[in-house]
Amino acid sequence: MNVMIVGAGGGIGRALLELYARMPGIQRIYATHHRPVSSCASTVHWIQVDLGDPDSVAALAQQVDQPINRWICCSGILAGAHGQPEKTLRQLAAAKLQHDYQVNAVGPLSAFSVLAPRLRDTDMRAAFLSAQVGSIEDNRLGGWYGYRMSKAALNMGIKCLAIECSRWRSLPTIVAVHPGTTTTNLSRAFTKTRKEPVQSAAACAAQLFELVESLVPEQSGRFLRLNGQSLPW
Repeated sequence: MNVMIVGAGGGIGRALLELYARMPGIQRIYATHHRPVSSCASTVHWIQVDLGDPDSVAALAQQVDQPINRWICCSGILAGAHGQPEKTLRQLAAAKLQHDYQVNAVGPLSAFSVLAPRLRDTDMRAAFLSAQVGSIEDNRLGGWYGYRMSKAALNMGIKCLAIECSRWRSLPTIVAVHPGTTTTNLSRAFTKTRKEPVQSAAACAAQLFELVESLVPEQSGRFLRLNGQSLPW
């Protein structure tokens, strides 16, 4: 079995990579990161990909030469060089909105698109990490415009993917997944004062691994929690 982990340099992605590296029957793990990384195991093939750069994403097609049985996208951006999450309308900035959209929605969907010929193998399962704050129906607080909007766009793209790919002969299972609040570089600055327990990246990855390996075709096109329960779009 061959696995693709997009964003494998992050907390959840790296922990998930380690789980798949120990799984019997794994032949190749393609792992992407926006910076160069040396392989940690003979089965792991690191690929430098910047989801914010369309040319970098397009080049991914020339670097994957095996059919993919598992696709897990663990990438995402919340804050960075383009600014912090917007608390009010006054903080909106076009550059940040566009960057969030490119990294959180356009990049992952484009990567899936350029690798489509490699994703038609039997028992192909794909999971994109989204966020509950990207649910339009569930939005009660507002704010965080760029992150919410880009994750909502990703969710719509995943729904479209699931519908289109249901016509493939191999019938892949494609889902959006809310990983829950996790201690990673993405969220660390926003969880310091949180009263509720925050799960570790390793704990999240373990549940994500179990979810992906238990997916069935009937779940395709859904937005799921790690425990398999559905969330509203």
